[in-house]
Amino acid sequence: MSDILKCAYELINNGLFPIVACVAVAWYFNKVNDSYRGDIKDLNRQQVKSMDAVTKAINDNTLVIQQLLDKEDKEDEGNN
Repeated sequence: MSDILKCAYELINNGLFPIVACVAVAWYFNKVNDSYRGDIKDLNRQQVKSMDAVTKAINDNTLVIQQLLDKEDKEDEGNN
């Protein structure tokens, strides 16, 4: 019985454990990397939506400022 345990111990220490550990680490790294990629895609979508809203707000403000300037120009022309 002890010869079987010695053989199993040597097999695990010399070959099986390092291989299994490398495979497990590679699998874990791949899993985490896929998760991060999904998170980054979600964040990019949110950023695009936010920037669309900011762009719309800037365009709306530009339009209002232009309208105010046009109105001021008309008032200045009327006073002259």
